Amino acid sequence: MRILHLIKRFNFGGAENYVRELANVMDSMGNNVFVIAKSGQQVGMLNRSVKFLNLRMNDFLIPLNIFRVVYIVRKYKIEILHGHQRLPVLIGSIAGKITGIPIVVTIHGQTKYDLRSKLSKKIPAKFIFVGQGTYNNSSKYGIPGHKSVIIQNGVSIFTSAKPKDNYSVCYISRIDKKHSSVISLILQKVIISIFSDYPNLTFNIIGDGGYLNELRHEAEIINSQLNREVVFIHGYIQDVKGIIQKAGLVLGVGRVAIESLACGVPLLSVNQRYFGGLVNQENYPFFKINNFVSYGSDPPAEAELLSSFRDYFDNISFWQKEASNLQKNIDKDFNINRITESIIDLYRNTKDRKKENSPHSGK
Repeated sequence: MRILHLIKRFNFGGAENYVRELANVMDSMGNNVFVIAKSGQQVGMLNRSVKFLNLRMNDFLIPLNIFRVVYIVRKYKIEILHGHQRLPVLIGSIAGKITGIPIVVTIHGQTKYDLRSKLSKKIPAKFIFVGQGTYNNSSKYGIPGHKSVIIQNGVSIFTSAKPKDNYSVCYISRIDKKHSSVISLILQKVIISIFSDYPNLTFNIIGDGGYLNELRHEAEIINSQLNREVVFIHGYIQDVKGIIQKAGLVLGVGRVAIESLACGVPLLSVNQRYFGGLVNQENYPFFKINNFVSYGSDPPAEAELLSSFRDYFDNISFWQKEASNLQKNIDKDFNINRITESIIDLYRNTKDRKKENSPHSGK
């Protein structure tokens, strides 16, 4: 099958990681896979046989972007489009309508934002939701139930004989305004407060974005105050799994959360909107269906963060054992090959339905 993925940019981020790994597995399964995005660090991590096409997308360039995608669809005889993020979904939807090629959409963030255009809601043949929370609310945005499906993020399980640093805490994300506010809260209200009790603690920030320099400045002040380098700003790292495998605790949701548990590393579910706490075998069923986002909970606050950090550091052996057991659950529930096969099946069914409804089908 000839598959074209569209995403706005191809640097570090949950959606970008998802597209890169999905494209590689689809390619290894014998499909002809193409990716359209603004070029970034992830391009070098694609299989050599995956064709990457550079395209800068913004609202002012929508007409030109549509023309370019239509040209690519026809030139490479694309059979299915797969859109990720707001602009690529809109551009891909219109290009699909023009060319008669069906488009499937994955909702990575907020449905309201990703499907802001009426055309983005009307044209796609299928909408993939990666968590139960966003899937349950799909009807609120005018998405028919027969067009909606849950297919969660897929990952590969990683085991490593390298020793872990149990006191190494990692926050991995795009460093935008929202994430930087959470990181600042942790730095100011947690790291400084507990450092005297856990002097081996290090806090590692991995990712790139517009607020990275502000965090660098903040880290310098805190390191000076604590008289050693406690906060490390790593910026963009191509192989995030290498960092995760060595970590004692990872903070995050979505794909970062799944990749961390796939490496057997304890997880604290937290983002700018929801605080879920440490993930264990008891609460795993809830987190599993919600993409490891604690929908309905309160935003992160000082008291809850302090409590979770202390719980982890005071009971490291317990949380490491929990993570080792959860790694088996992740392999069963989020195996990348099984997830990819589910998406390929969805493509085939979408194509077949498109042919059946075609005015030239003879029906």
